Amino acid sequence: MKKISVILTVITAATAIITGGCANNTQETTAPATTAATEAKAEKSTELEKYLHSFVEGDSEIYGTWQIEGIDYLSFIFRNDGLAEMAMDNEGDFTSLRLDEKSKTLGVSFMLGLNGVYSYELSDGGKTMTLTLNKKTTVLKKQKDYSIIPEPPKETKIDEDLLGWWKSEEKQIYYFGGDGIMYSNNISMETAYTYSAEKGVLNTVYSYGGEVKGKMDYNIKAGKLIMNDQTFKRFKP
Repeated sequence: MKKISVILTVITAATAIITGGCANNTQETTAPATTAATEAKAEKSTELEKYLHSFVEGDSEIYGTWQIEGIDYLSFIFRNDGLAEMAMDNEGDFTSLRLDEKSKTLGVSFMLGLNGVYSYELSDGGKTMTLTLNKKTTVLKKQKDYSIIPEPPKETKIDEDLLGWWKSEEKQIYYFGGDGIMYSNNISMETAYTYSAEKGVLNTVYSYGGEVKGKMDYNIKAGKLIMNDQTFKRFKP
């Protein structure tokens, strides 16, 4: 309900301008103790940053992060993998990106902010993009790459057995960093958290229009991670 309330609030603001969580599920299972937790390193890992940045690299000026003029709390990320993303705080929601550079059209289907097949025009050296739909225009400004990653916690507990990348058969992805940053991607959205892990219990915090806390049990057995009723195997992105 909290997320719906936030979205409805943003819809009202975004519509006026244009026309003028995942890990908070609590598992009931009992998880055994894992290896001894260690203190997280305070430095911010660049591994996750590089992974997320790779999706906006490419030869198109469209790829990258944009903001609608007058809306500084929402970012729209046009990616090189056929996805567009609407990001706020530590969460990004995905939709398809239908980009045709020959006809100069861009199609997206977000709930708010941008929805439809627009003709586009770039100006100001690629820093400004004007979208037109039904004779109405929306102006976007190019931004530095948007990062949903929060600042690492100063103190937290880290389970070294968790560290790295995990993927389930359902294509759910988790990343656990030694700096206390956790990342999830379930195809329709991605979220970055601060986390602590100790004795089979994972505590998470992320922001989406306010702080959202979560708690999950997990179990690592025979090199597999069991969490959220899914089994994950290690992989390299």
